Amino acid sequence: MDSTIVIQRLTNNYDYSEVFFDDQALKIRLRERNLEVWENDKKCMVTKEYTSKAQLSSWFIDQIIISFVYDSIQAKYRNNLYFLLIINLKEEEENSFSNLINEIEKDNKVCRKYVIRTLDDLKRVPSLNDNFGQSNNKPIDFDSEFKKNLFEESNEDEVLSKRVKDIVDLYFKFYDASNENKQEAQINLISQILVNGVSENEN
Repeated sequence: MDSTIVIQRLTNNYDYSEVFFDDQALKIRLRERNLEVWENDKKCMVTKEYTSKAQLSSWFIDQIIISFVYDSIQAKYRNNLYFLLIINLKEEEENSFSNLINEIEKDNKVCRKYVIRTLDDLKRVPSLNDNFGQSNNKPIDFDSEFKKNLFEESNEDEVLSKRVKDIVDLYFKFYDASNENKQEAQINLISQILVNGVSENEN
């Protein structure tokens, strides 16, 4: 399997684009290990082509580099990070290390991993299954659905209900933020919501 075919599928069929990091040390690590990072609006994929069993046997080193990627990407991608290990070997060679492939795919540290030997293997990857890609149904936006359902719920304690909604809305407001003062700003605003809630109760 040639990695260019997989990348074409990612970019042309699923709107993935390459991710470029400001961190120079991470850029060097990725380049040294021939790892590439791709993202669309929902998921993040790391790809690498392996051309020998020796290369594939050192996949765990790539996982270490991907842990740095995990720390550098937006929060929304961290539960949607996948590593595609693209195997470009003769079929008889591939058949000689099926146990290694099983070991890789069962390892859930840092991210989910999929060994890609044919285009059919892409169907095992969430969001890359052609059946999903051809569906007329739009993918569910879980963040929006969660907020919608929460806000539609009635609550006997109107003050508590409003405070909970304000805090949840604040969480999603900062969800994709990347500025350095994000955490402090979140804490201050959440504290203000709680203070306002106490004042309303006292009145």
